[in-house]
Amino acid sequence: MFCYQPSLSSPTEAVTKEQFWALVRAPKTANAVQGARAALAKGDKAKYDELKKRLPLIIFPSTFEEWENEIENKRTKKKSKVVGRWRNQAHACLNGLAVADFDHLEGDVRKVWESASGKLSQQDYERIFLVFITPSGEGLKVVFAADPETGNLIDNQHDLAEKLGLKLDESCKDASRGAFMTTEKDIILIDEKHLFTYHNQDFAERYESLYREGKSQSVKNAECGIKNAECGIKNAECGNTKCSTESIGAKPSDASRYSEFRIPNSELLKYHGVPYSQIVEAWLDGKTINPGDRHRTSLNLADHLRYITDNDPVLIETILRQTPFVDEIVRERNEDVSGTVASALKYQMYKHIPQRMREALEKAKVPELVEGPTDNETVLRQAQQPVASDVYSSLPFESWSKELIDFSEKYPCMKALFSNVHPFKIPAVLFSSAAMFGTLMTRTWYRFWYEPETLRRLNYSIFIIGDPGAGKNVVEKFYAKICDPMIQSDQVGIDAVNRYKEGRTERSTSTKAQKGEALKKPVVGIRVHPARTATGEFIRHMMAAKEQVQGHELNLHMFSFDAELDNVTRQNKGGDYKDREILEIKAFHNETDGQMYANSESITAMFKVYWNFIYTGTPYALHRKVSQKNFGTGLSTRLAVIPLPDMGKAARHQEVNTDGDEELKTWAYRLDRVEGELPIEPLNDETYEWQSDRMDIAEFNDDKADRTLLKRIPYYGIGISLPFIVMRHWEEWQENKTLSIDVTDRRLCRLAMDIQYRCQQFFFGEMAHNYFEDQTKEFVQRHRTRKYDECFRKLPDEFKTEKFMECFGCSQSAASRSITRLKKDGVIKNVKFGVYKKILKELP
Repeated sequence: MFCYQPSLSSPTEAVTKEQFWALVRAPKTANAVQGARAALAKGDKAKYDELKKRLPLIIFPSTFEEWENEIENKRTKKKSKVVGRWRNQAHACLNGLAVADFDHLEGDVRKVWESASGKLSQQDYERIFLVFITPSGEGLKVVFAADPETGNLIDNQHDLAEKLGLKLDESCKDASRGAFMTTEKDIILIDEKHLFTYHNQDFAERYESLYREGKSQSVKNAECGIKNAECGIKNAECGNTKCSTESIGAKPSDASRYSEFRIPNSELLKYHGVPYSQIVEAWLDGKTINPGDRHRTSLNLADHLRYITDNDPVLIETILRQTPFVDEIVRERNEDVSGTVASALKYQMYKHIPQRMREALEKAKVPELVEGPTDNETVLRQAQQPVASDVYSSLPFESWSKELIDFSEKYPCMKALFSNVHPFKIPAVLFSSAAMFGTLMTRTWYRFWYEPETLRRLNYSIFIIGDPGAGKNVVEKFYAKICDPMIQSDQVGIDAVNRYKEGRTERSTSTKAQKGEALKKPVVGIRVHPARTATGEFIRHMMAAKEQVQGHELNLHMFSFDAELDNVTRQNKGGDYKDREILEIKAFHNETDGQMYANSESITAMFKVYWNFIYTGTPYALHRKVSQKNFGTGLSTRLAVIPLPDMGKAARHQEVNTDGDEELKTWAYRLDRVEGELPIEPLNDETYEWQSDRMDIAEFNDDKADRTLLKRIPYYGIGISLPFIVMRHWEEWQENKTLSIDVTDRRLCRLAMDIQYRCQQFFFGEMAHNYFEDQTKEFVQRHRTRKYDECFRKLPDEFKTEKFMECFGCSQSAASRSITRLKKDGVIKNVKFGVYKKILKELP
């Protein structure tokens, strides 16, 4: 396994086969390579380097252990410590792959490789797993299996270069050295079977400690930094064959540890009365573990054993050593079993036993297995069930739900939100619940990469769209639980308004009441508003809902939820509510509006709009709200419209998740107290990169419609992910008011943008395209050929007054007036007396 670094300010991530192909096939990669090569052809080295840095940086020789790195915030210049698999040789974990770099090759690079590779033996050729043309188009990179007997990385690179007859670039000697990838068409050779799974434990044991100490030099060279030049490698150059493997950083022989390690009677090692050996046998399920798969399988087994051994490393190692295939690699190559266990112990431990181990326990007939399938596995199986093709089948609900279910293991509340929900409905639950939690965080603000001087608020305009009976009530269920802090707070204001109205009614019917003190209308900041709300009351409440937060006067967001979008649309058609259609549009960016009516009851004021809303409805209700006719208002690009497919059967006898309900309310009241600026620089990086990549594609396609849909999506990437990120880093936020946003958080942000983008295209892509098509037709400038232009065109480049009179068919006086005017306009000039020359070929 190897890794890549998404950006220079991010930790590394493991590269799977699917991830690798996604990177090399990405339009962003193709655009960067094309631009880099064009810049190099022009001699613009600075531009070439800039574009090259946009390419995927893959580190083939190693992965990295987790460690705490100090990162500086680009905007605030403050430093904070972040745990991750950061690219640093001191934390490298070698895998046995080496990269040979051959640059500045003359001629056709493919032909150079074809000629050079023909010199290799069959054995050497089979060690090569990947060959690709470098971003410059003038070099080759060769990824191959290093031979520990040949030496370390640089020794193996020199050995291969000598066999190929090519000059090596020695800059790739470090274990942390990355390679900028190019496009799929630049790949000359790839061995998928070995490239993505290769691991040579012997190579790692011999050289890993050296690289961690910063020693990347050749171990065949007396200058390698090892005392007395005892390199431990049989070498014709140094001639030293006496030094031990320990002198080059290898670990002591595991065979000796094995002979000393006491293995107790296997009958004494039991889980719920069943020997561990029997459980391991069931886990292997009769499969033979072949060479090349044994270390990885032992690591996977160690990981799963943690769940049934109380996470005891000694017991896990004991069980592993009793396993036949592990015993084989210990005897063959001194496998470091304790190191395998140590690696497994670093993995995140989840609440439930992994499915493979649970199945093994069932096969081994463990009598007291109390766990059934987890909620996550149940919904994943639901997601994999075939569903009838419908209008939503083009959207990747299965991949979205799988990733969100994975996130539910990492983020508070998500399990409670996704419990008893069909997996294809999870995206709708994510967006609606995030909008509710985000509205509770109304006392916060952040700075966006576009105009960072502006304090941005968490704004949401959410429509959840599904067929009748699709289960839209799931959103209403969460509304009652999550929005409870706002609902309870509003009750005080609602009671005050009702008392005022009752008092006014009493004044009109009671003489005694009329003699009392004058009634004063209460100024209350009621935040939750139904569809049937007078605009005047809405504005009055919005202007009253203000608080002082850390020296800033903040408007608290108004909030609306309605289970029927049609109800909202009908209310728009008349009465006091109609003006709020404009407020819906202005709310997303908190734009300025105002009101100045003669009505004595209405407020005269200018104000900014702070209003979040979530509506559920049918596709027809959406069409009545947003159609081709009103697409240009801008509401559609501000909306997050998430489908709620009607798929699967309704489950019965579902347990009431009281713990989940309490968890939702607990977090709701916590987030309702959050205030201040939220530090989101990594999310700014993620959203900027995401949008830039897709804007480049839209620009390349000359697609104005796509550009329009892309512009506001980053706001949702931040708005949807941020409430859950705050929950995940709650203790850190409480103590330091910081958020150590990591790769997982960036992935959640990216997924939110992916969902929003695909849904925007699904609902509004055609409308956007038609809008610009119609705009083009509407504003086509008519070009007419006028007689005056034609006459001017007939004039030769140099002419006299007589020729002008001939071409225009006018008198001398008219010609003189025209010539004078054309001279003033800069169209012609005097060459000499009576002779004129055209400056412009066509009249402006």
